[in-house]
Amino acid sequence: MKPTLANLLVLGLYRALMFLLYVVARIIGLFYPSQGFQERLGFYPKSELAKLTDGPRVWLHAASAGEVNAINPLCVALRKEKPGLQIIITTTSNTGKKLVQENGSADAVFLAPLDMGPCVRRVFKQLKPAVYLVAETEFWPNALHLSAKLKIPTLLLNGRISDRSFPSYVRLKSLFTPALNCFNQCYVQSPGDRQKLIDLGISPEKILVAGQLKYDLKPPDGMAVQRFKETLSLLRKDILFTFGSLRTGEDDLLLPLMPDLLKLSSQVKVLLAPRHLKNVQVVQDKLAKLGVSSTLRSRMGSETIPERVIILDTMGELAQSYAFSRAAFVGGTLVPIGGHNLMEPALATVPVCFGPHTRNVVEAAEVLVRSGGGFQVKTAYELLKHFEKFLDEDFAKQAGRKAHESVFSMRGATEKTVQGILNQWPSRT
Repeated sequence: MKPTLANLLVLGLYRALMFLLYVVARIIGLFYPSQGFQERLGFYPKSELAKLTDGPRVWLHAASAGEVNAINPLCVALRKEKPGLQIIITTTSNTGKKLVQENGSADAVFLAPLDMGPCVRRVFKQLKPAVYLVAETEFWPNALHLSAKLKIPTLLLNGRISDRSFPSYVRLKSLFTPALNCFNQCYVQSPGDRQKLIDLGISPEKILVAGQLKYDLKPPDGMAVQRFKETLSLLRKDILFTFGSLRTGEDDLLLPLMPDLLKLSSQVKVLLAPRHLKNVQVVQDKLAKLGVSSTLRSRMGSETIPERVIILDTMGELAQSYAFSRAAFVGGTLVPIGGHNLMEPALATVPVCFGPHTRNVVEAAEVLVRSGGGFQVKTAYELLKHFEKFLDEDFAKQAGRKAHESVFSMRGATEKTVQGILNQWPSRT
């Protein structure tokens, strides 16, 4: 697609603005020379770059922890198809970077460069990728235009555009349409996402609906699950209800339920997992005001006798918690966020409860409810009715099996995406 004069003017203004910000950032960097900030400017540690060999490389950009988790099966599958491949992952958060380091999905991981011309050019020169992969919604114009100029195959993986952000892309169509057309191929999560890209002026032939990569995740290792269960001091008779990925505002709706939930049975225990760790102390303080004592996961050990309510203040352990839960609630659904990964507890053969706000996970919500493994509520208090039913172990297990079957009906995105990457792979590598 040939850019119009308006496209060129808007891109020119964007590049000029980003260059001015780059100058300011370099000045700030002189006074605050932290490694994280230097990485955002494109200055990667030479010691880390030296670990990379001359073999084929793929640069995979994933914004934060959620995207990092989603792409992990893709990294595993790519290595099987391309032995010797080096995977370099960039993230925009230290949390995401730490998660990559912990799960070992990449040969190198850095913070992503800011979308400023000098930063992006510096990183492409250092990494020398054969293919550039972008996860979900990371549509950075300078990076995309440069990858096209360098003739590096560039693919969108697990692509999506939320209903909330779509109007902004439409308003800035002169900037984003040429940038999005730099993708050689776009693999999106749903037909709705495909239509949004088409409405933004992307060629329909470039856009394929592959589904969501996160539905191809594997369940956590059984031994790790058992160790985690022992860390939480859970007994065989205990009934754990897990509330995962709770967002700001949901705590005010859910925490008042805790006294009544604990009264359902003396065996009931609850694990609360805020989506963002910065909210952990807020949640604990609110529980205290309700007269509910709680224990932080990070402070638990063999010498600790935990309270009946545990707050997960660590990264990477939510899936393990789901694995030995009687039932789960997935957050971002009682407030207008749009929902988080409903299939994560379903993968653990656990019945899944969620609220009315599911625009980001519409298909998963529909499949789960239809199967009998998902339970959608309009209000937080409706959850008490469902959790009371889950005290019946046989009922909970039956619902959990139905939820688990739903996961397998939605798998396959990884295979489709990997094949697409291989089809675009340059012959010289």
